[in-house]
Amino acid sequence: MTLLDEKSKILLLGYTADSLDILSQSIALYAAGHRGFYRVMTVQLRLLLCDTAFRHNQHEDTALVPILFPSLTLFPLDPEGQPQSNLPQLNLSNWLDSPVGSLAGLTIRTLIRRVCDLNGGAHVNKKPLAGLPESGKVRQWMINLARYILPVLTQALHEESGEPFSH
Repeated sequence: MTLLDEKSKILLLGYTADSLDILSQSIALYAAGHRGFYRVMTVQLRLLLCDTAFRHNQHEDTALVPILFPSLTLFPLDPEGQPQSNLPQLNLSNWLDSPVGSLAGLTIRTLIRRVCDLNGGAHVNKKPLAGLPESGKVRQWMINLARYILPVLTQALHEESGEPFSH
């Protein structure tokens, strides 16, 4: 990880706060019956957890969490996407590379990226479901991920910035 100067750190903390606010509002809108907001959640999960850019002929990680909170750990998820607090936590990279139990052949990272990049999060693919299983399970996984990650990252943001952030 590259050390951040104070100005860059403040900028990235602001992006993170905005992303968490968008995630929080998307969860509320989803709960109110606006089912398409799981796609908005997915874009925010990508920005926070596993975004990349192609620069100088190589992929560069640009996600906010690994830059700002490199020591963050998360509980593994059960086959339905619920945290298993009785198991040891994983570092972010290992957590993202964990299999999505009820969606065979996908990891958390590939699920987020596939929904975001191919299935209407930020981009669409004209092929049905973009290689994803039945959309109800995908939607439920996205909402479960968002609901788990929001309070964890809200706490990390508060600890790093020293400022309260509520959603």
